[in-house]
Amino acid sequence: MQTKTLVPSLLAVALAAGCQSNPSKEDWGATLGAIGGAVLGAAVAGDNKWLGAAIGGAAGYYAGRAIGRHLDEQDRKALAASTVEALEQENAGVASWNSDRSGASAEIKTGEISYQSEPKQIKRLSTVEAVPSIKLENRQYETTSALRVRAGPGTRYGIITTLDTGDVVTSAGRTDNGWLMLAKQGVTMGYVHGDYVQPYNPVEAAQARGIDLDSEQVETLPKQEGFAGIDLDAVETSSSTVTAQRGCREVEISVNTDQGTEQETTQACQKPDGVWELG
Repeated sequence: MQTKTLVPSLLAVALAAGCQSNPSKEDWGATLGAIGGAVLGAAVAGDNKWLGAAIGGAAGYYAGRAIGRHLDEQDRKALAASTVEALEQENAGVASWNSDRSGASAEIKTGEISYQSEPKQIKRLSTVEAVPSIKLENRQYETTSALRVRAGPGTRYGIITTLDTGDVVTSAGRTDNGWLMLAKQGVTMGYVHGDYVQPYNPVEAAQARGIDLDSEQVETLPKQEGFAGIDLDAVETSSSTVTAQRGCREVEISVNTDQGTEQETTQACQKPDGVWELG
């Protein structure tokens, strides 16, 4: 399922499949399908390059394997984006991808995530509590209501600041009780509960504001940035060590083209920065 106006700078395929600088929305619109907010979320994030790295790596994986040999570059990129979207889901499941360009399709089955723990050094505001462990992630969310940012993962902690409805924030990890550890430029700013945010979708946000996507580069669309008024050079920070839980899961991929069906089962694991990597 593909749409015509989607994400530009999302696919930084420089890691594995060649580099394209400042692609237009039309270029990526022909490449990507309607793949959900989590993937769209980092499209215009100047400080959040992990998603482009994840999709670039997946595109390179498909380019180098038999499973991708009958897909052209655009279809490999689109399948890579859908694969990363599937990997980002917390539970095991089955995702499908279809190309209205070539008729190619794929089924992506992800297994349950198993976690391995390792220490990770984090920087945080001095007024923010250290937590013992987090499940790594690195994605952008949009607040669905005005929201208090707490000093720790619970309502008993003090308020650090507030966010407005529609603010875009980056989560570096998720606590066991469902709170997101929000970060700005690598500094933990506080915690919000995951029930009050949704994956950020810049295209939908632009359409809701009446912006003409045919006349705009998606990477230049205005964004209501959370923590915009906080100068990190003017605040006191501390460092602490957290137990970071990195996930691994089995992935079974079946690709159908006019040349037949190719199937492959592989392992996907998160790197220390939270990026999912195939193979």
